[in-house]
Amino acid sequence: MRTRVAICGSGNRSRTVWQRLVRDSLEFELVGVQDVSQTSLDQAVALGNITSAHGYLELEQMLEQTQPDALIVCPINEAHAAAIEAGLRARCHVLVEKPLTTELSEAVRLTEMAESKGLTLAVVQNWRTKDVGRLLRRAIGEGVIGSVSHIFFRYLRDRELPHLPGYLFEESDPLLYAMGIHHFDLFRYILGQEIIRMEGHAFRPSWSRYQHPSGMQLWMETDGGVVISYVATFSSRNAHLPLESLQVEGELGTLSNESEYSEPPLWLSLREAKSLVDLAGDVKVRDRQGQYDLADGAILINFHAAINCGEPLISPARENLGTLAMIEAARRCYREQRAVNPQDLLTPDRNQILR
Repeated sequence: MRTRVAICGSGNRSRTVWQRLVRDSLEFELVGVQDVSQTSLDQAVALGNITSAHGYLELEQMLEQTQPDALIVCPINEAHAAAIEAGLRARCHVLVEKPLTTELSEAVRLTEMAESKGLTLAVVQNWRTKDVGRLLRRAIGEGVIGSVSHIFFRYLRDRELPHLPGYLFEESDPLLYAMGIHHFDLFRYILGQEIIRMEGHAFRPSWSRYQHPSGMQLWMETDGGVVISYVATFSSRNAHLPLESLQVEGELGTLSNESEYSEPPLWLSLREAKSLVDLAGDVKVRDRQGQYDLADGAILINFHAAINCGEPLISPARENLGTLAMIEAARRCYREQRAVNPQDLLTPDRNQILR
């Protein structure tokens, strides 16, 4: 039997990714799409994702009339918490685009609510399902470069382009929620460690269109003794260099990726080797869009297997709390000019939350 899915939010990523994937899937049936904008719903109809009868302006109405088994949540970030709660109250399993919520306390509450109802709550953290993320985790876990000591990460993006909508430049902490959350989650995923100390600064160039900091420099330490240097900005005039630069340094060698959004290659440089080796050499799909398609598809397949067969989630909500805690810790450390332990933000008894 196909899983009946409704989707909250009909923005660009919803229309071009989730609606399309569910529409074309043999495992799912798309029973409704909701958005507060009729224009966005009309665009979904124009793409052939839904008929006009399957578009809704009110979430509760869609849930009541369609009775879905699962809800995909992908409206604006601030609307995530309310949509997740509505889905859980309607007895839906929920897959939500990052961030899970914009408030850590809400994420904890909704995670506990899902568990109390026996429902699946999963998060789209697709740097985990891209080939580079998967191969980094494997290489580190298998000790290919020995004990990891430090990571250098740089992100340089010009997101000040004149055609971009004005609301982007009014968002609080835009870099953290748009891209930092991917990078922070990747660090936790590939290392299998938690961050226990963050400190740093945020900045905004005088000529920036952003009303809040558009760049940051962070220093992090993990519970396994790895240190991470993180530098990122949306206010770069970079037009030629790869956006992302990642180096993982170990006792025996270095893992390196220079890419736009974590695409292959993944280079291995061992101290005693004569040349570099691409650990992603067997990966056939190496372009940006192709990697996104594979990564998002893998998350959707995993979600289906979790709710129907009990397969472990790639990014369950409870585990994702550690990434949200890093976001909140980053905000605090550069606003309050002090070091912050993300684990202290979860609960006085951390084991109660990350059990």
